[in-house]
Amino acid sequence: MKLAVLGSGSWGSALSVHFGRLGFEVFQWCREGEVIEEINKRRENTLFLPGVIYPETVRATSRVSEAVEGADYVLSVIPTQHTSSFWKDNRALLEDKPLICASKGIEVESLRTLSQIYREVFGSSDNYFVLSGPTFALEVAKGLPAAAVISNLSSSRAFKVVEELNSKSFRFYASDDVLGVELGGALKNVIAIATGISDGMGLGNNARAALITRGLHEIKRLGKAIGAREETFYGLSGLGDLVLTCTGDLSRNRQFGLSIGRGEGGVNGKFVVEGVYTVKAAVKLSKKFSIEMPITEAVYRIVYEGSSPKEVMEELLSRPVKEESL
Repeated sequence: MKLAVLGSGSWGSALSVHFGRLGFEVFQWCREGEVIEEINKRRENTLFLPGVIYPETVRATSRVSEAVEGADYVLSVIPTQHTSSFWKDNRALLEDKPLICASKGIEVESLRTLSQIYREVFGSSDNYFVLSGPTFALEVAKGLPAAAVISNLSSSRAFKVVEELNSKSFRFYASDDVLGVELGGALKNVIAIATGISDGMGLGNNARAALITRGLHEIKRLGKAIGAREETFYGLSGLGDLVLTCTGDLSRNRQFGLSIGRGEGGVNGKFVVEGVYTVKAAVKLSKKFSIEMPITEAVYRIVYEGSSPKEVMEELLSRPVKEESL
């Protein structure tokens, strides 16, 4: 079986390494010429996934046509804010291929999820799958145990992909709640920034647990308003991904929050911190659907309005008391 992986970042590289190690023929499309040369000659991507050796079953290419020709599945790992233009530019090459989207986020300009963008570009969602769950790229690349969800509007189509791609080190579960799986993977990044800020300020484990729990409530309420199923947010692509991203130091969003909490201004370096974009979209969506999201709004104020983390956290804690609703 041949797989095409579109994207040269850490997650796209980890998926290439993982499936190549399983014996799949993998073609990884990369934008950067130096990354292509390094993967093909040195079997490593030191820019985005240093220290991980690529199996010989993986080849990097600069041509999308070469990557997707004859591919049984295409894994799209393009940064969310650039996915729409990439899919439109390569529509003729991708329209007949089963596409598994492994990117997480919401397009800020349009407030669309990636499944909504796919349907607009390709006219149908039959060939669209989403892969999401609690997965750090480095751990997957190293072959450490992981589990995630693969979703399609048809549970039978999702289960077929799960059966073909499942392995002992990376277990997949099938779902037909595409929107819920996408929103869980996107919105948890906002809460991860919040917990990072809290930890960076030294507010302790109790505060982190409270932010995770109430953050899940915010995610669930907005997701239900948009059309997702509540139970999805208690699964791997919801609660599982939320806990990992809020507590694991391999999380870029958590690291971004930590740098703010320590007074370093939010350092992100060469990597995309998707939560920085998602928080803007989440605030707009909360207003559109009249959903109260105080943690999300707090992150927005800190990141975009320059509000003091200390003052914002104090305001969160001083909100009027209420009955806990789940």
